[in-house]
Amino acid sequence: MKKFFYLSCALFFFANLAFSQTSVEINDSFYNQAQVWELRALTSTLPQLRPYPVNVIKRILNDVIENGSEKDVEVAKAEYERIFEKPWSPYFKATGGAKFSKNKFDSESENKINKDFHTEIGIGGDAALHDLVCVGYKFGIYGQKNDFADHSPLYTIMEEDSIFDPVDAGPLTAYLNWNMNLAVGNEWVYGSGGMNRLGFGVFHGDGLALNDAGYHSANITFNTTSEKWSYASAYETIGVTRNMGKEATDGNNWLESGKYLAFHALKWHAFEKFNLTYYENIIFGPYNNLSYISPAPYYAVQNIGGANDNLQMGLLFEIKPVKGLNWATDFFADDIELNEVLKFNFDTKLRFGFQSGLIYAPEDSVCSKISFNYTAIMPYVYAHWQYDDANSGGFTGKTWNRQNYTNSGINIGSSLDPNSDKISLTATLKPYKNLSVNLFGNFIRHANGAEDFSDDEAAEYMLAKSGTYATNGTLYMSQMFSRPDKDSGGHVDSAWEKLGFMTSEHKMYVAQLGANAEYTFARTKYGRFSLCAGYTFEYIKNNGVNNHLYRGGLDYTANDDGTFSAGGNTYLSWEDLKKSSYVQNAIKEARENWAKQLYDSVNNYVSVSMKYSY
Repeated sequence: MKKFFYLSCALFFFANLAFSQTSVEINDSFYNQAQVWELRALTSTLPQLRPYPVNVIKRILNDVIENGSEKDVEVAKAEYERIFEKPWSPYFKATGGAKFSKNKFDSESENKINKDFHTEIGIGGDAALHDLVCVGYKFGIYGQKNDFADHSPLYTIMEEDSIFDPVDAGPLTAYLNWNMNLAVGNEWVYGSGGMNRLGFGVFHGDGLALNDAGYHSANITFNTTSEKWSYASAYETIGVTRNMGKEATDGNNWLESGKYLAFHALKWHAFEKFNLTYYENIIFGPYNNLSYISPAPYYAVQNIGGANDNLQMGLLFEIKPVKGLNWATDFFADDIELNEVLKFNFDTKLRFGFQSGLIYAPEDSVCSKISFNYTAIMPYVYAHWQYDDANSGGFTGKTWNRQNYTNSGINIGSSLDPNSDKISLTATLKPYKNLSVNLFGNFIRHANGAEDFSDDEAAEYMLAKSGTYATNGTLYMSQMFSRPDKDSGGHVDSAWEKLGFMTSEHKMYVAQLGANAEYTFARTKYGRFSLCAGYTFEYIKNNGVNNHLYRGGLDYTANDDGTFSAGGNTYLSWEDLKKSSYVQNAIKEARENWAKQLYDSVNNYVSVSMKYSY
């Protein structure tokens, strides 16, 4: 309770300093609307990184008020009032929901209901303190009854930045949910610093490099936007997890500092209807490297220190054949074996993400935006291992990992696991002035690359100490074997020399269909009030594909004379042990048990919430 006493004092203090919270709240509805207005040429080019500072938000709204139709002007004025009507805005949110599940196994089925309640209270604000100085704040206390994963659809990331250092508050677990930033500059050139989420890319909340849905970070950003080209950069401090994430330590002592991400993007407005963006991002640690603040190519900069950091590069193409339509294609390159590709051998190490689709914003329509896209994440994309130290190729599941593509255990890029693809369709409707409706549908496939391991590779996993490797097909699954007696690990051939995309026998199929609606009542002198309701239907075939296939820990003894004893027999070499019936039978049993635990699920998610702001 002492934490809450200090927190209450802080909220009271900031109530007189904090100035709505759109400039730090990346999932605010404004950003969806701003993209619609840009597609329809009602405002000029938007900055590449989200969120935007106050003066950029005002510029966009003023552009629409000046250039838009009667309906556009009405929406822009309503947004202007919502965001800037008060110098500070206390708010309260409460949501009740339930997940109704039916799980079907081979011989039986079970029905479950997971109920949840979560709420948040706080103060948010946006303000221009000077023509060149803008601030945004959100200081909240968030409380939830159950873990987010227990009552949310698969591959969904929670909107709140509140997952660590909780306090028990009766039936709820409470967290601080704070974001803030300060921006200096005008609407075309500015720098900002603070703590918030960052988003990049055309498909909001679904990006390959910096996903709006990701966890917040302490960051410094720079943006410049012009008619011919735009440049953006970000330098972030992010959270470190173990090689096997939170699972490695049973949820305790699994987070540390000393991990950084740098990102920059150069966008060329080549023609009126064509844009080309080249971007790079690099993850590194435990030491800070300020050279990545420079606009020099990271590919060259990392070589100064031996090219040991985790670098990705990307190309984003945008074609706008008619007003209101954008065909975007994003290629995110993680690690590609170019020598084999040049020989036209595509069954090799090709670790990349690919996303392509259409975004259409019709004019003066009930439907303000429709988005349709396909996303594919190749095996082992985002997955990078970390050795125990620079002089050894050994590692365990508990080794701190400053290389993988996560921030505090949450995906920085796509929320999909490696070896997955998705077809997504979303539509935003505004049938009435105060009513917004979002419709969505997803079809997802996922395969666990561990199912493609050869017998020889599977034997390595079975004979390893339990907790050394992840074999669940997530981004925690390593492409290397631990080799403590050498200066580098050993390649997992099926990961290093094969593509392996969707080649496993068992695949998980996920179909999701849903709608969310929000009605905002007219503002009164007592504040603004809105009601929200949501429903999602989800069908999962072969649920459990993303469980571990090989846990390791198979018992054997290494003898002093170089032989190995296991299962009552002695084997002359390590290779003989791996090929033995003792090990091979254990592999067969592990595969059979993993396949037997797969089941089908039908889930129905319902939620009702209310929001109030003064």
